[in-house]
Amino acid sequence: MGGKAKIVAGLVVGMIIGAVAVPGLRAQTAGPATYIVAEMHATDPAAFIEYMRLEPGSLAPFHGRVVARGLPDVREGAAPDGVVTIYAFGNPEDANRWYNSPDYAKLMAMRQKSAKSKVYFLTGIVTQ
Repeated sequence: MGGKAKIVAGLVVGMIIGAVAVPGLRAQTAGPATYIVAEMHATDPAAFIEYMRLEPGSLAPFHGRVVARGLPDVREGAAPDGVVTIYAFGNPEDANRWYNSPDYAKLMAMRQKSAKSKVYFLTGIVTQ
């Protein structure tokens, strides 16, 4: 095979690989992430600790995770009365499926009995 034929063959193979690979890369492009923020003041510390122990197992099937939990270092405004937890999900659908799942419904009841809570969802794309 001559030099020009090798270059043409290489270009054709590259175009075929590109045609196959690009749609796969587009499928991996992240959409808007969803974060759930929960402000929780434990009224029954032992039960609330049990809730926190069981919580990670409920998140895993929905690709969720706790990214931060603690007492906030407030710089402006009134501090939340208790601990703040931030949960991360890759998309709003997974966040909603977790929050509305039967497994989390049981944990939610446990949380509601053991703490006063405010829970809200934040969905969006972070730009750099």
